[in-house]
Amino acid sequence: MGVSGARRRLRILAWPGMPAPAALAEAGRRLGVAVEADVVSSNERLEALLDEREADGGEGAYDLICPSDYLVQRLRAGGRLLALEREVLALDRLSDWALAAAHDEGCRVSVPLAFGTTGYLCDARAPDPGSWSALFAPQGGARVGMLDEPREVVGAALLALGMSPNATGAEELRAARALLERQRPSVARYDSDDFVGPVADGRVRAHQAWSGPAAAAVRRDAGLRYAVPAEGAVLWVTTAAIPASARDPEASHRLLAELLDPELAAVTTATQGFATPNEQARRRLAPAVRDDPSLFPDARTLGRCHALADLGDHERAILDVFAVATGRGPCARARGAVQPP
Repeated sequence: MGVSGARRRLRILAWPGMPAPAALAEAGRRLGVAVEADVVSSNERLEALLDEREADGGEGAYDLICPSDYLVQRLRAGGRLLALEREVLALDRLSDWALAAAHDEGCRVSVPLAFGTTGYLCDARAPDPGSWSALFAPQGGARVGMLDEPREVVGAALLALGMSPNATGAEELRAARALLERQRPSVARYDSDDFVGPVADGRVRAHQAWSGPAAAAVRRDAGLRYAVPAEGAVLWVTTAAIPASARDPEASHRLLAELLDPELAAVTTATQGFATPNEQARRRLAPAVRDDPSLFPDARTLGRCHALADLGDHERAILDVFAVATGRGPCARARGAVQPP
């Protein structure tokens, strides 16, 4: 199933390793095109790059983007995502919960590619409270790391305080800001690109982490542990969607259909560690991966997790709390390109 006409490349805006470079390369090979990926580490940066490319128009437009749940809601509300031709996408491969996810029930404008929790990775030899206190009240002057993702960081502070990560009340955000400011002297880094290495080599005792890469690290290194805090955690879903500005929606649908192929979906989990909601892909995985509870959490763990929702105009307040409390703004950068062999 090739891409007809003069199109010799497709552009995707994605997360590090999600989809896996090898999966993108193989999808491009099957379609007879080069698949080029701009890679981002936050929804905020993804949205900013989409804005830039749509403003420029022309050849720079993205054919496929990978927003997470709450950004899907915002982009859909703004009329910035195309309705999917669901009959060509073999959605029956997906788990029932993925098809019914609240951010886009029925997969009208997006298809889940990966999911996971946001907890923390820590040194398995150190006492672990199983709580957000491992990051917000580290013992003995230990250094910790946090993601460079405003909704995740502020959401973790809200969860640690017994609140919803979607809370936007003035008192709630004031308390979250105060907690983050108290934590700041203990934070060695805010980084979404590598939260495994600093724990593995002892630069930090614990680091806020996405479950996929963290679970893979734990399988490789018995000295590491991944925890979903008792107070709760974020449950995230990363999707693929076709922007309204896509130059060739038919080609975009073909690329998306290839990425839903169980063989290619399994590559992302096997090589990058992100859990797949594609049940046929999961069955292709080695038992150690397929049955890893950190990667595919049980119902009890999922029961204390929360999906992030689009906050509309309140989003600005979250970004302000993050910027003031941490001294940072959304800064994950776009980089990289994947070409088929």
